[in-house]
Amino acid sequence: MRILLIGNFAPPYDDESLHNLSLLKMFGEEGNNCRAINIAENPSKENGITNAKGFVDFILKLIRHAWKRDVIHFLTKGYTRPGLIKLIASTLYGRLLRAQTVITLLSELFSITGHMRSRHLGEPVLRLCFSMANKVICSDKNTYETAVTLKTKNNFEIIPSFIHIDENLKNSAPLAFKKIENKKKVVFCSNVIYPSFLFEILNKLLSSHLSTDIGVIVSLSEKFSAKLQHVIEETGKRLKENIVFVDSDNIKMVSIAHSKSDLYLRPLSCDGEMFFSGFTVSIKKPESAENYLYFSKSMLLIEEGETADSCALIINDILLSKADTLSQPPSGDFYLKIKEIYSKQD
Repeated sequence: MRILLIGNFAPPYDDESLHNLSLLKMFGEEGNNCRAINIAENPSKENGITNAKGFVDFILKLIRHAWKRDVIHFLTKGYTRPGLIKLIASTLYGRLLRAQTVITLLSELFSITGHMRSRHLGEPVLRLCFSMANKVICSDKNTYETAVTLKTKNNFEIIPSFIHIDENLKNSAPLAFKKIENKKKVVFCSNVIYPSFLFEILNKLLSSHLSTDIGVIVSLSEKFSAKLQHVIEETGKRLKENIVFVDSDNIKMVSIAHSKSDLYLRPLSCDGEMFFSGFTVSIKKPESAENYLYFSKSMLLIEEGETADSCALIINDILLSKADTLSQPPSGDFYLKIKEIYSKQD
């Protein structure tokens, strides 16, 4: 198949970009002619990915790379206006080319912002996109329940977003991860910036709350992060041997960090852009099914007043709680389901 993926493929890497890169890699390994357009502001350096700067540049590259494609698949969290404009352009052009047009709504804030769309512009644009798409994939139930209120045909499906972690990657973890190999639990704070609510929570966790049998992985979302790393190390002196720093631009290191974590914290983001980092933190609990990591349990922390200490207590309690029975993963192979969608014709 000739496939075009459109979405965030750029560092600093998180679950959104790693999901998109997983699809690109897996389709490529199966011999498909798979290319991607990166709509994040930061450029991608991976093979097979074209960077688009601005709307006009995106349209020119969409016209060029979508030509004679069997599938055009747009992946987004769906709550930025520039992303919405690119979405409708992609679906319109896909239908014009008679390509299989697929939209994936990744989980984040769509369950809230979907209800807040303007009835004069936002809702009509989404209705049109959903009606033109061959399939709309929602990565969780809440996103699905919001999106279907805008449906005009029965073309919605829930498939969890996933990160593919193969056995070779698990077995080739760098020595840095040896520190946390035997820890009871591991928390991964991803794309930490200063100032941010996540940074405040991390400081509280390291200085007061985490026990010595908890491992901590930190990725810093800044080019010149040596100073910030030093501040974190000073704050967490008592846990110095428990902290692993990973480069947020290193796909391998960030992927391994996800696979080893019991709890995943990061700022909110959409299409590679961070939002509300000063007062919100996304918390997700990774679960595994075969060689996939997916995120069926999550919560959003919102700062109102001096709440960093209370949030750190909540996170510590989650880490120290007895292992619960994980929910059964959705039936079937996630990647196989997407392949089946690609091969169907309306």
